Amino acid sequence: MSAVLEVLTRHAFRHADPIRANEAIEEARLEVEDRTGQPAFSYELFVPTANVDAYFLSHALPKLVNFLHCRGFKSANTPGVFVSLFTPAGLVFIEAGAVVEALATLRHLSIDEAWRRYGDGGTGDPKLLGL
Repeated sequence: MSAVLEVLTRHAFRHADPIRANEAIEEARLEVEDRTGQPAFSYELFVPTANVDAYFLSHALPKLVNFLHCRGFKSANTPGVFVSLFTPAGLVFIEAGAVVEALATLRHLSIDEAWRRYGDGGTGDPKLLGL
């Protein structure tokens, strides 16, 4: 298992068999709504077959932060939003804020820096020299 995937799955609040993904996502949505009192929705992520760590740190993190920012979230406090992560071992459910915090930490970014870079209209990653 990749180092990033290992960190993410430690934050799971629920696991399910992917064969019953639709039902499991609905059950997770209801659980999150009951716990947070907020309308809940899922952000689906799939583990790629290659370059797993690079994918999550360079592609999934910016897209997730931008998605959350466009929905009005300004920090890793994202009540009602959870990630449905399809892994080789099964379907894992993680609070979206926990995913952002874990991935930002692995990128050596603060949460504020992640929002500044990847939020709607953000600066993106710094350009590499010579490119």
